[in-house]
Amino acid sequence: ALPPTLAAWRDTGELALASWTLGVAHPTSYPLYVLIGRCVAAIPLGNLAYRLNLLSAAAGAAAVTLLFAFVRRRRGLLPALFAAVLLAFNSAFWTVAQVSEMYSLWVLAAVAMYVLAVKVSEDPSERLWAAFCFTFAVALSNRLDLLLWAPGLVWLALSNRSFQESEFGLWAIVAFAVFPAVAVLTGSNFPFAILILFTTLWRARGVGQSRRLTTALVAGLAGISVYLFLPIRSATAPLLDWNHPAALYNFLDSILRTRYGGTLDLISKSYALGANFDANLALWSQHLWGVFGPAGLIAGALGCAVGFRTDRRRWLGLAACWWWSGPVFLFLGNMPPNSHAAAIVEPHYLLSDVVMLFWAAEGAVAFVSFGRWVPAAFAIAALIWPMWRNIPHQQYRRDQFYTVDFAANAFHAAPSGAVVVAKKDVQLFALWHHQHVLGHRPDLRIVAQGLAGSSWYRAGWRRQDPTLPVGSLTAPDGWSALAASARPILATQDAELPGRIAAAARSHGLLLSVSPAAAGDSGNEWEFISRRGPYHHGETTDFFTSDLIEEFAMASYRHGIELQKSGDIVAAQRRFDDAWRMDWNFPEIPLFKGYMAAVAGRWADAVDFGVVADALFDRKLALAAEFRALPDLLSTICRQAAESSTQRGVALDKLGHHDEAVGAHRRALALYPLAQTHYDLAILYWNRDWAVVDSELSEALRLDPAHVDARRAYLGRRPINDKKPLRMR
Repeated sequence: ALPPTLAAWRDTGELALASWTLGVAHPTSYPLYVLIGRCVAAIPLGNLAYRLNLLSAAAGAAAVTLLFAFVRRRRGLLPALFAAVLLAFNSAFWTVAQVSEMYSLWVLAAVAMYVLAVKVSEDPSERLWAAFCFTFAVALSNRLDLLLWAPGLVWLALSNRSFQESEFGLWAIVAFAVFPAVAVLTGSNFPFAILILFTTLWRARGVGQSRRLTTALVAGLAGISVYLFLPIRSATAPLLDWNHPAALYNFLDSILRTRYGGTLDLISKSYALGANFDANLALWSQHLWGVFGPAGLIAGALGCAVGFRTDRRRWLGLAACWWWSGPVFLFLGNMPPNSHAAAIVEPHYLLSDVVMLFWAAEGAVAFVSFGRWVPAAFAIAALIWPMWRNIPHQQYRRDQFYTVDFAANAFHAAPSGAVVVAKKDVQLFALWHHQHVLGHRPDLRIVAQGLAGSSWYRAGWRRQDPTLPVGSLTAPDGWSALAASARPILATQDAELPGRIAAAARSHGLLLSVSPAAAGDSGNEWEFISRRGPYHHGETTDFFTSDLIEEFAMASYRHGIELQKSGDIVAAQRRFDDAWRMDWNFPEIPLFKGYMAAVAGRWADAVDFGVVADALFDRKLALAAEFRALPDLLSTICRQAAESSTQRGVALDKLGHHDEAVGAHRRALALYPLAQTHYDLAILYWNRDWAVVDSELSEALRLDPAHVDARRAYLGRRPINDKKPLRMR
């Protein structure tokens, strides 16, 4: 089921490049994964991405094996099988165990740290305590968010210490309520560090406290020293030097991820704190139902209850791990519930999933008291559930070449010596991987639009190519500076082009040419586009693959627009049909096809396409509301939907359906106030109701004082020209 090459999933291309070149990845930079990945890169088996995919698979298998071995030794065969099956067929875990990212190693570390914490609680020797602190610190250099488990693991590891019932309630209040509230109110992660220190001091008090604290400090510093790789490697000017941690401030910034606001993603900063918590809880609940099923959830709830009743000290430590990596994380993460954000959040469920696995194992033990058949039935149900949901088939990626096809087609479209600007992670990192790891098209300059405004990124380009003036690409000036280098400047479809740059951009195969030096006939580019596999948006296993397919669909659509404008209607229809086949949820395609039908005088076809476009825009608006889209995006969609409904109204009027035409225009105005729509309504009421005519013309001129037809009609009370379909932009 492993992808044969780079998987279309988040940061795979970047981490493959970082492993290959021993580079500095994006914060928190994941030095342990990069170092292990570089060792794996030396194994002569397949391509680099496949070797890293194997690393993830091996780490995943090790996590399942360790979980099974630990539970079997303590609870028996059936509970061990039950827990191992739940982890092995967890869809999120299956995904991360297939791709070249650090999550699979992270899950292995989580299972290992729980096992170590239990061992320390049973054997409080200095040797085991030192091993616990050192291993945990090393694991943090793979993914720092394992720190969410630190208070619970410390409490659990030191649960052998003297314990009073009052301590249970006091620490529960502190860890579950006080410190999360302080973190929310201050907007800082610092209270969490205080909670870890407070827990360690509290549970290590008494005889030998100073020795334990000294051991923890020394062992922890020894383990976290893996992070020293970052400034040392950064000082040597590597190809990938994200945030340049050779500078002390940048080093701390990289570890603490402060330029991301300490959050999962900067998009969360666009929402009020906690605004998306309810939606995230709903998505999390769907995940839990999907991966645990009824048998796993019942067992987990029962195991949690049994643990609380039989050993509150250990239960409290495990519950704290679940609380901080589950509800508190989701609240502070504050990600909107759209498909992209959901794909980013999903792997982070795995930490709390691991806690549920240990509780489920305890619940399976409790089933034994009900007789032999009950635990067996639950174990079978745990296995049937993912099979019934078709998880193995959904996660089969052996024949996926989407990133390779994307990069190869983009490189094919780029002329010699060109600069290619990309924005989204998967697209950008696929190009990086294709060029620097596979060695294709070294003549190209791949520029990251989102990083171009960063001083460390510009400094890196000055070292690599002093002749390339890389600067911020959020405004036209940055693009003009690139074009002044006399190189062909192109962009991927996902790049955000400012006003006049976007207006001047032309289709160039899978890319857009944004400078005269890159312009040229791209008509033959699509004859050589390579696409392996089912290119159908929405039918793929993950968001990121669908996003790449959308890249192809957008390129085909934009090329179709240019063909239509040049008069090649047949070829334009072919490109539109190809784009629509790849992405049926693309409302701009029927909108433009309706425009073409209207221009040709096929008004009935224009109405039919308008009905489809309106329905797709309605669906897009419903999704935008469900996903809590930001106001600017919602306004853009509303405007497009209004243009679609206005165009349908024009076609209906041409067919003599006056009342339906008025309804379509009213619908358009309810979505977005367009001057053209008001003007069209005025013409619909011409010689019918002059009060409505005057009102609509006045409103059209208020919205657009330069609307020539509306001004002449208003002054002369006569329609200047017949209604025409909206000119597509």
